[in-house]
Amino acid sequence: MSTETAIARPSVRGMPALVLVLLYVALTFGPAFAASLIGDANAPTYWSLLGRVSGIAALAMFLMQFVTSGRYETISGRIGLDRSMSFHRVAAYGAILMVAVHVTAFVLRGRAVWSFDRLWERFVAYLVDPAMLTGVVSIALALVLMPIAIFLRRGPLPYAWWRVLHGLLALAVGGFALHHSIDNARYFADPYGSTAIYALAFIAGLALGVVYLVRPFLAFRFGYRVTSVRDLSPSITELVLDAPGTSRFRFEAGQFVWMTVDGKHTITDNPFSIASAPAELPRLRFLIRKAGDMTRAVVGLKPGTRIGIDGPHGSFTLAEGGSGPLVLIAGGIGIAPVLSLLRHLVASGDTRLVRLLVTARTPADHVARAEIEAMAAGRDMKTLLLVKEDVGTGFEIGRCERKNVENILDGIDRSAATAFVCGSPRIMDTAVGHLLDLGLKPGHVVMERFDYDGAHDAISSALRRRLVALLTAVFIGVAALAWFVFSPENSGSGGHQDGETIVTDNNQRGSAGRGGGQGWGRPGNGEPHED
Repeated sequence: MSTETAIARPSVRGMPALVLVLLYVALTFGPAFAASLIGDANAPTYWSLLGRVSGIAALAMFLMQFVTSGRYETISGRIGLDRSMSFHRVAAYGAILMVAVHVTAFVLRGRAVWSFDRLWERFVAYLVDPAMLTGVVSIALALVLMPIAIFLRRGPLPYAWWRVLHGLLALAVGGFALHHSIDNARYFADPYGSTAIYALAFIAGLALGVVYLVRPFLAFRFGYRVTSVRDLSPSITELVLDAPGTSRFRFEAGQFVWMTVDGKHTITDNPFSIASAPAELPRLRFLIRKAGDMTRAVVGLKPGTRIGIDGPHGSFTLAEGGSGPLVLIAGGIGIAPVLSLLRHLVASGDTRLVRLLVTARTPADHVARAEIEAMAAGRDMKTLLLVKEDVGTGFEIGRCERKNVENILDGIDRSAATAFVCGSPRIMDTAVGHLLDLGLKPGHVVMERFDYDGAHDAISSALRRRLVALLTAVFIGVAALAWFVFSPENSGSGGHQDGETIVTDNNQRGSAGRGGGQGWGRPGNGEPHED
């Protein structure tokens, strides 16, 4: 079947998915649980205690966002950077929802009968309380951050500007929230919960330091420079990089890197799939469509220009495919990682059955046609090259339709086959739907996509359900912890019966303070009475 190449495979450094799930639950739910281990609840109502617990969890979830967005192989090495980034986006909704629980619970905290006027008065009182200022600002910035992250990611701002704005707003949200917690939250009176949050804040700060300070230096350590830039079609350019023979960069066929041009900060980097095989190392080849700021700039790169490389990333590799037949579907520039897989099969002597479907806008965009035909001549490989419009060059007109997918699946063992799909979101949604309908197993379909949180195919929908289930577990844990810690016999202690008074004078807040070691149940500096 296959032979070993002289190029060593990169080691898989990522943690298993189950370990990542347990870590996330521990780091988001854990600080609230730790804070409950000391002192008694002394909460007049369940809602009061739920407000405290959800506040801790919300802060922990926001701090974890800095870690899940940082392209760390420890997190994404096994599950894929696309999945970890999709979780980052879904978890952001969870953090906002946890903040909503935090605010709502405190508004409902009183023992008096609820009424809209009473609840509104209490809500406004929190908004105008000077002691709550940093908390209010943090929430307001988070509500600004969300639409910017969602709607401006692909324009109209340049990508680098969007990343800077996104990062600065996230830093402000986390910083104001942390200050609010230190200055107001009662749980900072105990050493367990506060230590857990300080540890998370340290990890978040470390993640920022790596992204903005360390990574710019590491990106150029492999010594890559531009060897050639040539147009393969009016819309596709091939970029070739070379490094000294001593370069330690390694990758698996199908992976991608984040690329930075000399003289620029890595905040401007962009992801590009490697089109070459590992056997060509240290040489790297890329196929780049002229579409965005970075891709258009590639055309003007001169030989000798230094290029920073961060990677490899991605799980679009043959390691996901076992030893059975391969079904490769590529749309447009999605041919790049698929071409890497094909070139690796040839270089390694892997003669397994291959079925290939490639769609492109024009015949000229089938830039690897001759090479693909040469590959197919010496192996059991059926190809179907489709174009939107034929201009007399012999290509078949069509898209990624069911009949075309069924065509390439004809005659193979679909229960043993693994499909690799890369292209536009629409092509991937369509292709995955056809593959599953035609008998491939969901676990045997590998995609390279970064929109799992918004994709419409069955596999992405299943992933979203698992991510939502994980976040739901955190919410259930928070609610259950508040209920478990709450002691009904303590509901008569302290406060006013109607629950309306908000004390804003720090001198009237009690003597425990943040270092008093009194746990949940004693007022700390700057926190309104939990009546």
